Amino acid sequence: MTMQYSEKNINAEKFTTEILPQVSRTFDLAIKFLPKELSRSVGLAYLLCRIADTYEDSAILNPSQRQEMLLKYAALLDDCNHYDRDLVLNLENAFVDCRQSDSNQASAENIQSTDDLPSIKLVENLNLVLSSVNTLPLNYRKHIFNRVQEMAKGMANYTALASGRESAVCFLKDEADWNRYCYYVAGTVGHMLTDLFSDYAGFSEDSRDKLHVLGRSFGLGLQKVNVLKDAVIDTKRGICFLPQTFIDRYNVSLSQRSDSGFNGDISGLVSAVVDICRNHFQDSLEYIKIIPHKQLGLRMFLIVPVMLAAATMRLFSDYPQRLLENGDIKLARKDVWRLVRRSFYCKFSNRLLTYSFGKIYPG
Repeated sequence: MTMQYSEKNINAEKFTTEILPQVSRTFDLAIKFLPKELSRSVGLAYLLCRIADTYEDSAILNPSQRQEMLLKYAALLDDCNHYDRDLVLNLENAFVDCRQSDSNQASAENIQSTDDLPSIKLVENLNLVLSSVNTLPLNYRKHIFNRVQEMAKGMANYTALASGRESAVCFLKDEADWNRYCYYVAGTVGHMLTDLFSDYAGFSEDSRDKLHVLGRSFGLGLQKVNVLKDAVIDTKRGICFLPQTFIDRYNVSLSQRSDSGFNGDISGLVSAVVDICRNHFQDSLEYIKIIPHKQLGLRMFLIVPVMLAAATMRLFSDYPQRLLENGDIKLARKDVWRLVRRSFYCKFSNRLLTYSFGKIYPG
């Protein structure tokens, strides 16, 4: 029995190590800068978050199925010491069962364009992910499970927004609703990382409290960049995670499954998001500055995504019509590595960090 358990752990470790770069090359790049103990914990936490994200983003699942899977996933995470095996199996088979169902109406085009095969593979091996997570310290598991559960429940609240009508795209209600959605998707991650970092590095309660406040805003900023970047892709599911008030203010329209794309004041919309995110990223810089210089790995892990997000916003600000492109806007590989090299020097100096961010971020 001990040998079988050991073999399962080895298989689980192999799977989680290999799947991480497949589901996110950017995250896999940043996580390598963390100390080994922390990188493994953060990597496994990311995989659990990615599973929730896979259910939420799926075009294979209809809105009610996405909500059902997210709520089941949240229920699974009630206890970090025990998992309902039947529930794990049900969650793993969500996409298999749906593809075999005659009632599923998702088109092959939508499945191909929005359902990422490595992410589905990740979901279908949930048991292996949980096996690896089981080897983490109990305090780490509690932090991770609490926040991923909160994330999944929050995401479930938004899955019913997608309209069944062919020509309609649903938007979030207003900026408060936008903040709430972004909190569930990414603000929770800011809190989770803060607790993991604080436990690992032994930060004081005062520092932890400050980091929690800033970490929430940090997460919102990164997610709002993603919302803008993925706006066209998300409409394929009948939803766009921008506020309706912004759409109305800038007279922007988007017809689902249409080549007409966005119309209206695209530059104004992009400028508004750039200004909002600037405030979030100021909080991100303050978060990083609290991390002591002796924790260079933590600082590098945090600086890289901020620099990449800043460069992405610069791209949108300089070429707002890029928002019309039917695909994920990505920085060129050479630009990514240039930003990583710049981040390397910024980790040593808060002054250089502030200066470099200011040179990159638009406006």
